[in-house]
Amino acid sequence: MNHSIVTQLEDLPVEIFTEIFDYFTAAEIYVGFAQLNDRLNSILKSLHNLIFVTEYDLDPILSFFHSFKAIHVKICHSGLYSLFKPYIIKGGHRLFQRYPSLDYHWYPHPLNEIENIRPDICSQLRSLILPTSSSQLVQMIFNGEFPLLEICHLGKCDPIILPLSTTTQLPSLRQLTIREQNGNTLEKILLMCPSLIYLDFSCNDVIPKFVFTTRCFSSMKYLRLGRLMDFMFHNGQFDILLSFFPSLHQFHLIVNQSHKSFEIIQFAEVAEILLHRLPSLKILDLRIYMMDLMYLLHSTQGLKLIARMHPLFKYILQCNSLVMITSYGFVPNYAYTRRFVRPSFE
Repeated sequence: MNHSIVTQLEDLPVEIFTEIFDYFTAAEIYVGFAQLNDRLNSILKSLHNLIFVTEYDLDPILSFFHSFKAIHVKICHSGLYSLFKPYIIKGGHRLFQRYPSLDYHWYPHPLNEIENIRPDICSQLRSLILPTSSSQLVQMIFNGEFPLLEICHLGKCDPIILPLSTTTQLPSLRQLTIREQNGNTLEKILLMCPSLIYLDFSCNDVIPKFVFTTRCFSSMKYLRLGRLMDFMFHNGQFDILLSFFPSLHQFHLIVNQSHKSFEIIQFAEVAEILLHRLPSLKILDLRIYMMDLMYLLHSTQGLKLIARMHPLFKYILQCNSLVMITSYGFVPNYAYTRRFVRPSFE
């Protein structure tokens, strides 16, 4: 019986190529095999569930292939944040360390070809990590056009409009980062994404009282909210907010003290609410930008008293109007006027 003998790589059966390409990322496949000949191009364009990891540009790889399961762009910083060193939180979620805590002075590089992240070539998309996103892409995601998406970190993007009356649900979504939004978008996102484990949301806005949300989001384990404006700790706002997330393991909260209704922050009461509402909490990062009258009240002796109020109040620093309380250490890149470390952690 005569058998055909394969003497050239491009003569291999499609099935063999598919097996080989399973070991490479989309970028590696493109650099090594694209544009060699028409047959190889046809095989490459038929590949499914590719993983694309890049530091900067999406082009030309995103426009060449026809199916992705993961698209990850490195989170690079320009502006003031390009000078900052990332900090590591032992036991914490690593993505909290990649995205800056605040949007101020963070200017991620705009992405070319972002319009090619669309349902027809990314229908199998399960993981998306970007430093910045287009309004069109964000709207498609929240319209449910990527139904398999589980990990979705969109970085900075224009505020999205989500009607409360929407019936769209994103039950597969487990992780979400979305920055620079309107305050009333938080409740809408929670309603649409009932299975979130991780949420990084920023708004530089007031978070209004939840109107339609009555249940707890017990799946949520990692939460960062900032920078919430006109925040109140003793009118029930802090207690009610925490009551929606009883299973948190890691919690970051950045707020501006209210200028409309003056209150003296009683840190003992704040500690009691944290103990009561978040019994499983392991990592805490609480940053309060205080009114001038308030931050002048906190001497080094006062910081020592605060450190005794909760098991996670281990590191406390004051930098002008900012009071920062963490469980894991002092955040690099912050100048400070006063700081205190609970003695057993020095």
